[in-house]
Amino acid sequence: MISTPDEYLQNNIKQALIESGCPAHILDDLVKNCHERNWPSGLSSLETRQHNRRHYDRYNCKRIPGKQAVIVLPCDNIMVSDDMMSEPGLIMIFAHGIE
Repeated sequence: MISTPDEYLQNNIKQALIESGCPAHILDDLVKNCHERNWPSGLSSLETRQHNRRHYDRYNCKRIPGKQAVIVLPCDNIMVSDDMMSEPGLIMIFAHGIE
């Protein structure tokens, strides 16, 4: 997982979200949430992510078309605790593909 995507990668994700019909009013907040500095406390560091992996492995995700990334929305993950979710959602970008 890429926890600190550069501006170029963030812009690529943003463009893919626009092309897939993402609502404009949440677009910028979603893109901000692809960087670990904006992730909830349960994902905020590598050590914390390793400790909580069993929790985020159960996320219900949607693939971002044409990208090695997924979006995790609170409405699809109502069982997830607040320390594992952010509004309006999270974006996780992967370096080596999505299983």
